[in-house]
Amino acid sequence: MNIFATITNRTMKQNKARTIVTIIGVILATAMISAVITLGISLQRYMYDYAVETDGNWHVAAKGLSEEQVKEFQENEEVKDSSVISEIGYAKIGENDEDLFGQYLYLQSIDEKAAEMLSVKLTQGRLPENENEIIIQGGLQQNDNEIRIGDTISFPVGDRKDAEGNSLTFNAYIQVDEEGNPMETFQEREQRQFEVVGFLEHWGDTQVAGAGLDAFIGKGEESQSVNQIYMELKNPSDAFAFMEKYEDEFSMQGNTSVLRWMGVSGNASFEGMLNGMLTILIVIIGVGAVSLIYNAFSISLRERTTQFGLLSSIGATKRQLRRSMWQEALVVGAIGIPIGILCGIGGIGVTLYFIGDSMAQFIHGTQSGKMTLQTSPGAILLSALIAFLIICISVWIPAARIKKITPLEAIRANKDVRIRAKEVKSPKIIQKLFGLEGMLADKNYKRDRKKYRATVFSLTISIVLFTSATLFSNYMDMTGSFMLEAPEYELQFVLVDSEEDDIEGKDNEREDLLQMFEQGEDVDEVELHGEMSMPAGIAREDLADAATNYIWGYGLQEFYTITEEAASPFNEKNYYEYFEVIGLSDEAFEEYASSQGVNPAPYMQKGNREVLFYDNYQFYNGDSGRYENVRTIGQEGINIQILPENPSYDEEYQDPNTIMNGAESLVLGQRVDQMPEGIENSNSICTIVIPESRGEELIGTNSYNRSGFIWCYQIQSSNYQNSYEDLTQKMEERGIDKDALRNIAQQYEQDRGIQIAIRILSFGFITLISLIAAVNVFNTISTNIMLRKREFAMLKSMGMNMKSMKKMMNYECLIYGFRSIFYGVILSLLISFAMFMVLSQGAAVDFRQPWEGILISVIWVFAVVFITMLYSMSKIKKQNIIDELKKDS
Repeated sequence: MNIFATITNRTMKQNKARTIVTIIGVILATAMISAVITLGISLQRYMYDYAVETDGNWHVAAKGLSEEQVKEFQENEEVKDSSVISEIGYAKIGENDEDLFGQYLYLQSIDEKAAEMLSVKLTQGRLPENENEIIIQGGLQQNDNEIRIGDTISFPVGDRKDAEGNSLTFNAYIQVDEEGNPMETFQEREQRQFEVVGFLEHWGDTQVAGAGLDAFIGKGEESQSVNQIYMELKNPSDAFAFMEKYEDEFSMQGNTSVLRWMGVSGNASFEGMLNGMLTILIVIIGVGAVSLIYNAFSISLRERTTQFGLLSSIGATKRQLRRSMWQEALVVGAIGIPIGILCGIGGIGVTLYFIGDSMAQFIHGTQSGKMTLQTSPGAILLSALIAFLIICISVWIPAARIKKITPLEAIRANKDVRIRAKEVKSPKIIQKLFGLEGMLADKNYKRDRKKYRATVFSLTISIVLFTSATLFSNYMDMTGSFMLEAPEYELQFVLVDSEEDDIEGKDNEREDLLQMFEQGEDVDEVELHGEMSMPAGIAREDLADAATNYIWGYGLQEFYTITEEAASPFNEKNYYEYFEVIGLSDEAFEEYASSQGVNPAPYMQKGNREVLFYDNYQFYNGDSGRYENVRTIGQEGINIQILPENPSYDEEYQDPNTIMNGAESLVLGQRVDQMPEGIENSNSICTIVIPESRGEELIGTNSYNRSGFIWCYQIQSSNYQNSYEDLTQKMEERGIDKDALRNIAQQYEQDRGIQIAIRILSFGFITLISLIAAVNVFNTISTNIMLRKREFAMLKSMGMNMKSMKKMMNYECLIYGFRSIFYGVILSLLISFAMFMVLSQGAAVDFRQPWEGILISVIWVFAVVFITMLYSMSKIKKQNIIDELKKDS
């Protein structure tokens, strides 16, 4: 070890507080980087494993293939592995022609790879090994006897034919006429006999649109004309390009849930948006870490300036002095980086240990494994490299400044002090407002600007970091809510009013159900509102220009049995669509209107035809590859015509004027910017919000779907699977159809998982950024005050007491604060605009003003500054005046 390394190590030991704070800064920066990477890997791995368990590990599928086409795909150089399912046909197991769905099994043969690749799960038994063995769904009956494992079952196998005699495809719905009577037939090909060897619970591509229940047999020698091949690609990132290549020839399908968690979306705009936000996140983390560590090394340079001057005077070169700074950086990095990586990984590990079960429960409703800590050598190495790069950048700037310092300037340590009479002149108003202490603080700031710039820079960065973290969280949450479909509630029950019930009876039934749901196990909150769909006409000129390009409008002849020629004059002037109507209780309506800045009183008055309306129409624009949002209504205060119920005329052709004479009008009064809390946007052309008590007066009961409201109970639960099981049991006890309770959360598991991942990542990010900001401020201010010991000792010797000194320091805090706020607001607005521009590539998000984050960050920063000042001044209070004045610097 050379003399410079020895001096550096000794200096670091003598300045233990600064060295420890610098190491803590490195630890925090490294911990944040490794924690973000580790949490991302853990979430991604858990969601990927669950997606594979649920949907299988295939990437793309091609359907409706001949055996020759299947072989072509199997021999494709891009395909790593595959599993083939062949269509056998439909098996007729029922005898009731009125219920065709209950008659059919959709028979398919599977190979030995299906269990793993397609995630075929059984409740009981085993997979079929040959063409004479079958697995079916449990609970099926034949000849009024429940089918059990080991039974031999026999039924005719054949094809479904439509009214013209054409074979129906595997995913075709039951064919019925306008009255609901079957329009298809079953054509038997053969009688088959199978041994039941298992009951099917789930497989990775369950048909939801077909007319039969899935059933599987083993592979046989017989060739099949219709096949499906599920493929695992060598390069999953090419999945969407692979599908696009063959989509003109075959029916292609992607395993979107698995691909999504492999980082493959197939949406260039979405990927650009995601990469842009990750870049901004990395830049924010990097700036935060660099600002913290740079300040530490910059302060180190100020403390060692005299030392460097003395070394220079006895022959030390600039290169040797810079190496001394790099020596300090290597020591700090060698200690801080490993500890930081362990802290980051350990912190995420402890977090997942305590909340891993509940997160899995919250996402999937059941204990579907536990979210556990996942990392890799590559992730650890990446964290270390990023942290080392941050240290290098942080030390490079102050090390570069060494060559600009002459030995004489270094020994005198006065390079940063520039005294110019005009510049240090303090305005008289400062002395009047803040006294002598304020004037001294103002002059002190002006005579040594570089020192104060470091403090202002540190505070500004702290404000920007916290604000940016908050903005990142808000933008990501807003984008996730816009692009994903998962609602905020977990369960939903729909009650349709019966026309025979009186009003009081309907009210009592709704209240009883509300109480039952509120008392359900693990139920947090129940929101009740009414919904109905209403056809209405609006003048074309009253529509927003942007809306007419994306919304499909009906013609009057589509609502009534009239010719297009007769309806044409009306269609040219008006636009006919279904409007959504939301009915809130009077109390809820008043709260909602007030929350939107609207006076509810006029909308509660009888005779007033004005209503509140929400007209945000969200959609995915395939041309631009963006999720977009447009206003549909041109302006407030326009009229719409509620179309009357289809008049019962004997004539086939009706007079449109007669129809429209029965139309009533509503006035779209004030636009609201948000739907009522807990109610999802139905994405109709326009949603109207009214108080329930005025529903009949405003809407009437003589039109489509207006015999009464459809009442929606939206249930929020901390454990939705427990709530679902408890409430279905209570509903069965009361004779209520349990199938009417929808398990919404289960239907949107993937979207919920993504939203939770975003929120956890954002929360952890904000927490770590807050810690870095706090350490940054504390380190900068406390060290700068410690460097001013001699100055404070001189002021004490001249008679300044601690009260006056604190007053002077408080004024300095105001200088720091206001300048930092000024720069912080400008930079935060720029960062918000950058995030907005990046996200606008994939979604029509709103620009977010960062005022809330700025306010919180300013309060946070001033609190840290105040605490730091108290700590530092308590140290100054204990100093010996003579000892400090004796020091050379």
